[in-house]
Amino acid sequence: MTTPPGADVVHELLLTHADRAVTGPLEDPAVVAAVVGIERLVVATGSTDTRTLRAAVTGQVVPGSDAGQIADLVAEARSHVAAGLIRRDSGQAVDAGVVNPASGGYEITTDATLLRAAVRAAQGSINAMPYYGARYGARGSRFATTDSAWLISLAALTEDRAVHQVEWLARVLAARGMPSWLLEIHLDALVAEVRSVAGEESAGSLPAAALALAGTRRRHVDDDLLRSADVWADEALGDTLPVPRTGALLAAAIADERVGVTRDDSAVVDWLTAPERVPVAVATALRAVRQRILDEAN
Repeated sequence: MTTPPGADVVHELLLTHADRAVTGPLEDPAVVAAVVGIERLVVATGSTDTRTLRAAVTGQVVPGSDAGQIADLVAEARSHVAAGLIRRDSGQAVDAGVVNPASGGYEITTDATLLRAAVRAAQGSINAMPYYGARYGARGSRFATTDSAWLISLAALTEDRAVHQVEWLARVLAARGMPSWLLEIHLDALVAEVRSVAGEESAGSLPAAALALAGTRRRHVDDDLLRSADVWADEALGDTLPVPRTGALLAAAIADERVGVTRDDSAVVDWLTAPERVPVAVATALRAVRQRILDEAN
């Protein structure tokens, strides 16, 4: 097998940026792809150690990590860096398409430190909610990363404008089966990550946007009801739950319908109860849990 043209350059870029030392604005699409690729390995390996990250890039076993996941992330990073090199040569600017070709190319932060924070927040949110992986797979992970990197750009807006933009994204995502509650979780993680690397004031209007989402949702489904819904689902289904936190997902979808973010909760309910995913008895039990949540919300 011959080595593809540019493969050595791709490899060296990833190894170079495994030290996570670059800071400031990034104008090179290939460097952006390398920074994102390495940071996803940081989350997957649980390590910021340069030697560990370089070992992952070169295909060595990283103790305590999922070898298959690492291999997939490295392969994806190589692909994105290679595409970034083509963008560099053609003079194309950095946008979301650098690391998410399906994105359509919206704006993302180009600050290296904030870009890393965006990746960590996105991947942390995905890891905390297995529903993402079960339903959206690697595509969902890529969109979470670029959405996160776009959300950071809202920090500099006024609170009203930031809230408006976040509410727009919430409607888009909810229509695709991601209740606004999940965006709340993502925003909270993003605020924490940004503040940890850039200071308390760096999150700008993002905390207000997260609070606005939460406040709207809590008018119909408060935090206690989210927790109760999880308990009811766990009691009714035990090990047959489609995904962890099924009850909270049902409750959050009901909240979105109540506040007009979606027309109904079918984007979530239909997926959770699909016959190819769960037996009829499980689907029936899930619908009973949903009804209990509705009764409580009323």
